Amino acid sequence: MIRRLSVRRLLGLGFAVILSQAVNAEGLTVEEANTIVKEDIAAAQVMAEVCPAIIGKNAKLDSNIQALIETYLADLKGQTLSYSALQADAEYKNILIEARDAAKETTADEQKIVCQDAAAIEL
Repeated sequence: MIRRLSVRRLLGLGFAVILSQAVNAEGLTVEEANTIVKEDIAAAQVMAEVCPAIIGKNAKLDSNIQALIETYLADLKGQTLSYSALQADAEYKNILIEARDAAKETTADEQKIVCQDAAAIEL
């Protein structure tokens, strides 16, 4: 069983880290499944942007976030995108804006907990 951050839930629950199994894509179109993956990557990217200012530079956090992003990229169906190429994707840009806005709506305490948890996860 692979344990991963379900970043979609992370944003939905006020930017809180929750460990869960990989997204079950049964019944979803390829486009819907890829959108969920892009949401996960965007949330991980937002954590990479926000957490250093909250908990300081942390090599374990950086490593965990990079591992999550690489895992999520491998989950894209029918596409092979690098992280840098994804940054130019129009849909991803919109999802990233939404993820950043969601992060702004959370309290500093919630953000700190998320960052500490993300740094402590054993992947």
